[in-house]
Amino acid sequence: MNTRIITAALLVTGGLLAGQAVAADQGGYVGFAIGQSRANVDKGDIDSAFAALGLGSTTSVDETDIGFKVYGGYQFNRNFAIEGGYTDFGKATSHTIVTSGGSGTGDAEWKAWSIDLSALGILPLSDQFSLFGRGGISLWNLDFKFTAIGPGGIGIASESKSGVSPLLGIGATFNFTPQFALRAEFERHFSVGDSDTTGKSDLDLISLGLQFRF
Repeated sequence: MNTRIITAALLVTGGLLAGQAVAADQGGYVGFAIGQSRANVDKGDIDSAFAALGLGSTTSVDETDIGFKVYGGYQFNRNFAIEGGYTDFGKATSHTIVTSGGSGTGDAEWKAWSIDLSALGILPLSDQFSLFGRGGISLWNLDFKFTAIGPGGIGIASESKSGVSPLLGIGATFNFTPQFALRAEFERHFSVGDSDTTGKSDLDLISLGLQFRF
C-alpha cells in the first residue's frame, strides 16, 4: 500500500475533524426553557401596612409559579458567548384577612417579565458536557394589582414599573447531538420593582430546556 496515499488521507481527515471541532465551538443558537419561578414576598411587610391603618391582619403568600424563557446567542469560542432573551416569571400572590379593627380581605398580585442581555463564561468538561456562568442586565417590567373587599365595597389599585437590574445565572449544558442540547439553569434577577409602589424583590427561575445550534 502506498504510504503517501495513507499520509494524504490522514491529513485530509485530520483537517476535516479539526474543522468540525472549531465549528462545534462557535456559532449561533436558540433555546426554550420552562421551570419554576420564585419571588420574595414578605408577608410581614403586608401586615405592617395594614397595622399602620389600625387593622390587625393575617397574610398568606404564594411566591412560586410556572416561568419560561426564550433566548438566542452566539458562541465565539469554547469559553465565551453573548446571549439575549425574554423571561416570563408568571405571578406571585398574597391573601390577607383582617382580624381586628374591622373586617375584609385584601388580595395582591405581581406579574413580571424581563428582556435581558448577558455574557456567558463556559467551562467544557467533555465533548458533551459543560458548565457555564452568566452575568448581565435585566430590563424588567412589573405589574402590581391590589383588590380590597370590605363593608364599604370593593377597591382596586394598580401600579406598573419598569427598570434595569443586574442578573446572574449558573447552569449546565449536555449536547446529545451536534445540534441539540439539554440546558439546566438557575438565574436571579436582582431588585425588581419599586419599594414605594409595587414592592421590590429578587426574582429567581430554575429551568430546564432544549437548545438548538445552527
